Amino acid sequence: MKPITLLALICVVLVCAACTPEKSEAAQTVEVYLQALVDKDETRLVALTCPDYEMDALLELDAFQNVVTTLEGLACEEGGTEGDYTLVNCEGQIMASYGAEQRQFDLSERTYRLLSSADGWLVCGD
Repeated sequence: MKPITLLALICVVLVCAACTPEKSEAAQTVEVYLQALVDKDETRLVALTCPDYEMDALLELDAFQNVVTTLEGLACEEGGTEGDYTLVNCEGQIMASYGAEQRQFDLSERTYRLLSSADGWLVCGD
């Protein structure tokens, strides 16, 4: 391969890598929150939740306690703002196995509302 061709190829790869948007911290927080939900990790879930939303998050966690849950195709991104809240939309599903029955919860049907705090982003509702 000629040095000029190799240099051009490297430049194209670097430009493409620079164009790939980085996932926002708010979107990453929702992904970690959802992973904590399916992992049934109450401590991590509560740490990522606004105090006013904590009971709702724990109720949702409780609903998954006796089933096998997994995340499939999870991808979240910021979708704008609403007052003080940053909105995050996700794609993917929570898969829940109730014995022989498999249920699918479509994450695109929700918009998560987050607030920035001194400790990072907090999920405050959907």
